[in-house]
Amino acid sequence: MAEDVDRPEDADEVEEEAEPEDIAVKEEKSESPRRFKKPTLSNPLGLVFNLRMLRRVVQILFFVAINGYIFAAWWGQDWLTDYWTSVASHLPTLPIIAPLEAPFAVMAGSFDTMLREFTSASFPFFTLGAMIIILVILGRSACGWVCPIGTIQDFATLPNRNKIRPAPATESELRKLKAYVFFFVVFLALWVGISRALGTADALIELLGPLATAPFDPFNPAYILFVLAPEQNWPTGLDSLWILQTWGIVFWLQLIFAVLIAIVAIWFPRWFCRWLCPAGWFYGL
Repeated sequence: MAEDVDRPEDADEVEEEAEPEDIAVKEEKSESPRRFKKPTLSNPLGLVFNLRMLRRVVQILFFVAINGYIFAAWWGQDWLTDYWTSVASHLPTLPIIAPLEAPFAVMAGSFDTMLREFTSASFPFFTLGAMIIILVILGRSACGWVCPIGTIQDFATLPNRNKIRPAPATESELRKLKAYVFFFVVFLALWVGISRALGTADALIELLGPLATAPFDPFNPAYILFVLAPEQNWPTGLDSLWILQTWGIVFWLQLIFAVLIAIVAIWFPRWFCRWLCPAGWFYGL
């Protein structure tokens, strides 16, 4: 996935030795009035079209749009909610991680959808076709500009200017982890799908539990935040905090994992995308 890491300038650069004539010229320049110094921001509109600022704006807009009609539901606009619901079934999946099972989802991720189609014993022709077309046209920009989990990590890392960067060899080894995750979850999805096609899936589904429907979902931060979290009963005040006791231990562990993704990203930008996300590895093939 696209990385948003600010690399400091090399502090060990050695300036070439200046000739005497150069020194004289530099002294004359240093004595010139400061009023002739060119302003740092010569074009105020340049700030608007700054690529990084544009990226942040696009990330926020897509973060809202992916779960678009949640705001319509809050505002009581039933017609708008019905519109988003009807539109969602006709939109192509995007090369991001975003489950369409989310109660307020409008757009879904290609990888999430592909796994569910595999486990249901159907081949994801439309999903893969749309994904390939988008990747050919836009490349992996969706990972850096659209994916909600990438957006969460990017905004988590913004306040900290002192990032931790593993050594190149360590980074290379860590990036291999997401390939292992990819092959593991795809293997499970195909195993379940083939078993369904052969009519022998009952015992396997019982054995795998939630992994049988979508093997990546229990570890997918987008699924945890946008599907599981809205399904829980949430306290509405101090007098209803006891509701938290009704949450299962499994959901607590999943929620802690999702929160840790944002916390660790403060020091390791997009660490989940770089090291663990199987969708990012798949989109980069």
